[in-house]
This record gives sequence, structure tokens and C-alpha cells, in this order.
Amino acid sequence: PSRGAHPSHTETQMDPTLEAIKQKRLAELGAQEGGMPQSAEDAQAAQERAEAMQEQRAAAIASLMEPKARERLARIALVKPEKAQALENMLLQAAQRGQLGGKVTEDALIGMLEKINGGSGEGGGRGGPKIEMRRRNVMDDDDW
Repeated sequence: PSRGAHPSHTETQMDPTLEAIKQKRLAELGAQEGGMPQSAEDAQAAQERAEAMQEQRAAAIASLMEPKARERLARIALVKPEKAQALENMLLQAAQRGQLGGKVTEDALIGMLEKINGGSGEGGGRGGPKIEMRRRNVMDDDDW
């Protein structure tokens, strides 16, 4: 068959450079989209790297905090994991910028949490929205 707009499968398999480029591009797209790794070994290596990074992050955060602050952060993580993650990110960023004078105390952690909660308007914490209860006075009833 002559070369036309539609090459047959045998022609694409004969060109090893084209096939290599195609495989490389597919691997790049899979990596960008967070797709499945190419092999079980790649998957295991990726998981080990992720675990090592998580352990390193946890160790860095633990070294920045006093024990009571760590306990509070652990309790926050149980209830609101996204807030705990935000607190951890704030701690690591402050440490990288050299803004932490020493180990973070529980009170400092509470202050950071209030900064995170600042514009959210959620209740249940210090400085939350004020709730005003209005009760009717018994003498205001018109039946008297």
C-alpha cells in the first residue's frame, strides 16, 4: 500500500523513534495528570517518596512546637484536618522566613488558628460571632 493520510499499524511500528516519542509523551501526560504509574515498582517508589516527605514534614513541625501545642494540633487534625494542614503550612512558612523566635507555644498556636478563622465567621471559638438572646418580658404581654 502507498503512503497516504492513514498509515497502517505496521508502518508506525517500524519507526522506533516515532514509537519512543509517543511513549515518552504518554508518560509525561500520565505524570502531569497524576495518572497511574507505568509499573508496580514505580508505584511503590512513588509511595515511599510520599511517605518519606510526610515523615520529614511531621518531624520538622514537631521540632518547631512545644508538646502542648503539638497535642492541640493533633486534636484539631482529628476534627478539622484542613485547618490543621493550614496551621502546619503557616508554621513551616514562618520557620522558613525566620519569623519564629523559638518553639511555638499553645497560645501562639491558638493565635495562628484565630488568624485562619479570621474571616470565616464560624462560631465555636474565641472571638467568634456574638450571639444575642432576646427574651420577652412576661410583663410585656398585652393580655394583662
